[in-house]
Amino acid sequence: MNTTTVTPAAVAPVPPAAAARTAALRALTIASRIALPVISILGLWYLAIAFSGLPEFVIPRPTQVLAVLTQETSFVTQHLMVTLRAAAIGFLFANLVGIGLAVLFTSLPMFNRLLMPAAITIRNVPYVALASVLVLAVGDGLWTKVAIVTIAGFFPVLVNTLRGLAAVDPVVLDRMRILDVSPWKVFLKVRLPYSVPYILAAQEITGSGSIIVAVAAEWMISSEGLGYVINRAMAQYRGDQVYAVALLAAVLSYAIYMLVQVIGARINWSERSRTGGK
Repeated sequence: MNTTTVTPAAVAPVPPAAAARTAALRALTIASRIALPVISILGLWYLAIAFSGLPEFVIPRPTQVLAVLTQETSFVTQHLMVTLRAAAIGFLFANLVGIGLAVLFTSLPMFNRLLMPAAITIRNVPYVALASVLVLAVGDGLWTKVAIVTIAGFFPVLVNTLRGLAAVDPVVLDRMRILDVSPWKVFLKVRLPYSVPYILAAQEITGSGSIIVAVAAEWMISSEGLGYVINRAMAQYRGDQVYAVALLAAVLSYAIYMLVQVIGARINWSERSRTGGK
């Protein structure tokens, strides 16, 4: 019996000129994605200045805002670090509380019925009332802001993690029961991996929102941080400083959102399976 060996065809090397054109096109695409939103925002900004007739302390020019970020760097950075500290600690606690409660509710459904109404109620308390109570209880320091960020952020983590833990294929759970696998191993090997996409979705909300909530908390109660800078600038009719802080907070929130997406693309098993593990 004759056998024929089939050898794969040799892949022709890509010419340097073609590779250079591809790299240039890719760089141009990335640059356009960055430049077009900036150009559109600046265009709308200057149109608002030209046609609104509002004074400069209400709508300052972009150059004035940029001057604040470049000439008052030490002042802005000092208060930025205060905001980042409160946001980071609150974000960490929001995940600890949200994921911890989700695990508890999944393991012992009785606690879901008992504690979920309380969690929903706490999540929907107005921040003004919450801040007032916390200031009376523990003062207007770091931990009051951390508590507000935690309360604002834990609920999306809780709900998404609960859905992820409940999204396990029933056939897989049935096989685990047949094999008499311990509940702890079922959680680590089955439920937790299934919940990763849901937890990552929650991080996009909680991570990016933690900066904004921290700024809002500082605006209400604090004597330091970006929220305090906004209050101070408003009292001094410094619209350029208000816009600079708002722009900085928005950029940081967007950066955190993109960072979560990048990290999620590397650890999200469902996304990797759709893209062939690339």
